[in-house]
Amino acid sequence: MKHCPIMVLGTGSGVGKSLVVAGLCRWASNLGLKVAPFKSQNMSNNAAVLPGGGEIGRAQWLQSKASRVTPRAEMNPILLKPLGEGRSQVIFLGQPLGVFGISEYKELKKELFPKVVMAFEALREAFDLVVLEGAGSPAEINLLDEDIANTRMGRAAGAKALLLGSIDQGGVYASLYGTWMLLPPKEREIIAWMGINRFRGDLSLLDSAHRELTRLTGVPVIGVLEHLGTLPLPDEDSFSTSKRGSEMAGSSHDSPIRVVVLEWPHLSNRSDMDPLLYHPGVSVRFCPLDGSLPEGADLVILPGTRQTVKDLEMFRESALFPWFMGYVREHGRVIGICGGYQMMASDILDPEKVESSRQWTPGLALLPFSVRFEKGKLSRQVSLMWQDGSGIGSAALSGKWLSGYEIRHGRNRLHSGSPLFSLRDESGEGLLGEGSMNASGRIFGAPVHGLFDNEPFRQFILNEWLNGNNPGGPDIESIQDEALDRLSVRVSKAFPIIGNVP
Repeated sequence: MKHCPIMVLGTGSGVGKSLVVAGLCRWASNLGLKVAPFKSQNMSNNAAVLPGGGEIGRAQWLQSKASRVTPRAEMNPILLKPLGEGRSQVIFLGQPLGVFGISEYKELKKELFPKVVMAFEALREAFDLVVLEGAGSPAEINLLDEDIANTRMGRAAGAKALLLGSIDQGGVYASLYGTWMLLPPKEREIIAWMGINRFRGDLSLLDSAHRELTRLTGVPVIGVLEHLGTLPLPDEDSFSTSKRGSEMAGSSHDSPIRVVVLEWPHLSNRSDMDPLLYHPGVSVRFCPLDGSLPEGADLVILPGTRQTVKDLEMFRESALFPWFMGYVREHGRVIGICGGYQMMASDILDPEKVESSRQWTPGLALLPFSVRFEKGKLSRQVSLMWQDGSGIGSAALSGKWLSGYEIRHGRNRLHSGSPLFSLRDESGEGLLGEGSMNASGRIFGAPVHGLFDNEPFRQFILNEWLNGNNPGGPDIESIQDEALDRLSVRVSKAFPIIGNVP
């Protein structure tokens, strides 16, 4: 049975649309519906790789997981990966179209929107229910004519929308009423409900405000979602990362293993660190380049970045750089992931100016390889196996295939030594070597995301390489699945809109 599409609009960014959509999707799945998420346009440097290749936003990947369905490119037709200075790489239906400035993309949207609607229609045909997510605010009146992510998309889908506001930021009723008032009458028509997110306290205190808001707008305030606290679910983008800044996460400060993650200005795929956040006996600190210096570290991670050269230059100019180089000289242990791994090369070559205007940039020269950026982008799921020829054997990793994914323009050439991993694509073919380790065995990296999702890799790092004594870590898949179930219960009680479309 086909259900009317449901849309979650927000009074602004960061009000909780993505998690509410995930909760609705899991609720629908628990009801026995075949459900799919949809967001016409997302802006994020946190992407997930689809089976068979291609990218979608990490939020839509999580929502597909909540729906218990395989993620598809149609779930997020347009993914904008910001590069700074008003430029973004445009990913359409999983594949890169190119880099566009603001005015160029404004024209491109006119061409893409009919195809976006077709992507939605493909999902509507294949699923019982599609739950749409808006982007930012639908009431940016200077952009209303060109907005393809909010009420225009909702009207094209024939959706009924929940307008969501967050009381955590303050001014939630002014935000809800102001958003509704600024929308032209035809755009307001899809708003069937209003809802409050992140409330703490006595719900009865809100009753009079809800009655007045309904009187003013004619739209019922259907419910209130109380503050969820910290859920073990991946962040959509750097918004929540920057809010946390250099806070400690995971275990307490005196944990035996202290992990420092360098928080690049263009940090990507922060979810690589999520399994460490929930691992017993591990503390994780994210250190912005302009933040306070770490007091100590057992491991420093150079994570992924969408702007390898720019972030490397900013790193070199920061107070964190001499601290890091001193840490390396004192035989500290370092892991580089994707863009962070590229920084560790001797040379970074970009003859076609794919990522920056500089055709050559000296790397940190921590590992014996060079990287060359090419226009062709690798976006694929991979399997990889630790090579004992790396110089460090591992009981935890021996003979085991790990899973991961690549999202990169860089091609790496090893100058000496043996590759750290044997790597193959989803077909099981194309075996090649990737990754490298320095002579001391204390510094290594690879251009692959998702390594810490593998329990054998975590055990190797924490117990063998760092000489820790950590028990087996949590099953991150099970933890996140349980969190989605808890989320769905809370969302279904707060916003009982599935099967309740007016």
